[in-house]
Amino acid sequence: MKPFLLSRIQFFLPALLLGSFAGQAQVDTVRASTLPPAQLAEKYYNSGVAKYNEKSYQAALLDFDKALAAKPDFGRAFYNRATTRYELKDYAPAVQDYDQALRLDPGSYTSYFGRGQAREALGQRDEAEQDYTKATEVRATYAPAWYYRGALRFEKADYKAAQADFDQALKADPNYAYAYHDRASAERQLGNFTAAIQDYTKALNLQPEFLPALLNRAATRRRANDLKGALGDYNSYISKKTDNATAYTNRGGTRYELGDYQGALADFTKAIELNTSYAFALNNRAATYLKLKEYQKAADDASKALTLSPQYAEAYLNRGHAREMLRDADGACQDWHKAAELGLEAGSTYAANSGCSGE
Repeated sequence: MKPFLLSRIQFFLPALLLGSFAGQAQVDTVRASTLPPAQLAEKYYNSGVAKYNEKSYQAALLDFDKALAAKPDFGRAFYNRATTRYELKDYAPAVQDYDQALRLDPGSYTSYFGRGQAREALGQRDEAEQDYTKATEVRATYAPAWYYRGALRFEKADYKAAQADFDQALKADPNYAYAYHDRASAERQLGNFTAAIQDYTKALNLQPEFLPALLNRAATRRRANDLKGALGDYNSYISKKTDNATAYTNRGGTRYELGDYQGALADFTKAIELNTSYAFALNNRAATYLKLKEYQKAADDASKALTLSPQYAEAYLNRGHAREMLRDADGACQDWHKAAELGLEAGSTYAANSGCSGE
């Protein structure tokens, strides 16, 4: 997400040199064959800006090249060429152009920010964080720099630092919906579910169609044991987006926890229809079939999940339960032992309680 071109566009219109005719008398017309370099640079610069705004990035790039050829110390042209190169995903040359822009104008917070984004796209996260930090030092009220640094810190699992950055972003821009959303995610990771729900709600108040916020608020309400609230959010989300297998799976899990096994079954089935290789949904449907006492279907779904994900401990556990009810004691014991081997302690418990011998 790049900032808009912040340089003020200056248009230089050449004077009109008109030839005059009176009767048959001819008056010589003087025409300038070239513009002075500075004026020529501005002409190409303005043309590049117009083409950039039309998203004609390759054409804009050519104009900025010409502007810099006419005026090699044209800082704004370096900045805007860098921004154009970023849009073209040509990140390393974009960094080089931002370097030049900063050499000419060391106080350009937007150049630090833009270089940070290009470096982040190159996987240079530490360098990007340094650039975002520099941008905040130059302009503390520039919300995007705080936001993007917070996002980098969130990815490093430094949730308290991320939350602090999102706080600053919102101090600079109280209507920054994405900052509310990501602060909520940091609060959720820190276990502060009430604050997280409030921030997801603020993001939705600012952008009612911000569907990830709706989905994440649902998940947070579920973790806070507000199952009815979570179900309401999942219903709202699915009414607007019907092709998200994860949303159906999560709503199915919520219905399962509420004891609505038929509703859960319908949701897990829909998720599997949308994604036939969704091992998690298959295992959840297996667990639901167990509740509905349809043991062969439970065993079949757990087996399908294990075909897709052979190290899926919970699927071994569920298949063990199904096999036990199908009177396949040896198969059940094998599955529970395998679940325990994969780190699921419940597998050892069920094996011991059922009198299973060693593996």
